[in-house]
Amino acid sequence: MEKKSLAGLCFLFLVLFVAQEIVVTEAKTCENLADKYRGPCFSGCDTHCTTKENAVSGRCRDDFRCWCTKRC
Repeated sequence: MEKKSLAGLCFLFLVLFVAQEIVVTEAKTCENLADKYRGPCFSGCDTHCTTKENAVSGRCRDDFRCWCTKRC
């Protein structure tokens, strides 16, 4: 009976350790208004952010402005 309890406890610690490592390795991102994009945003924001602002991605929001997503 002790072996089963010890194995279950080890498994629990292993699961908690792996779950903690996954949270730590996720990259944080920040979304900022594009510095160099001019005019209302309808399309081309993603291309602008990735090529001219060195961001991960970009998107047009409801306010018709271009927002770039960068790693913090």
